[in-house]
Amino acid sequence: MNISRTRYVVVTSDEQEIFCGLARNYCFKPVNNIGDTAIKTYVSEKKAKSSFLSSWWNSKEEDFEPGGRFKVLQVIESVHTEK
Repeated sequence: MNISRTRYVVVTSDEQEIFCGLARNYCFKPVNNIGDTAIKTYVSEKKAKSSFLSSWWNSKEEDFEPGGRFKVLQVIESVHTEK
């Protein structure tokens, strides 16, 4: 089985940390040290921004403007079976 789909993630503006977590237990983790933490992915850029803004403490729309603290990246999420 091989499943790939386009998704969106929220990262810090320097792309060093990615938004992770489940059930309101969210945090930013270093991209190179995610481990088995669930990465928050979204179906659209708009949904990523709006969901993040309602979940992350003290965030605001301006945080996503050029020069802001966060940005949304388009990624390809893949699931593959091992043989």
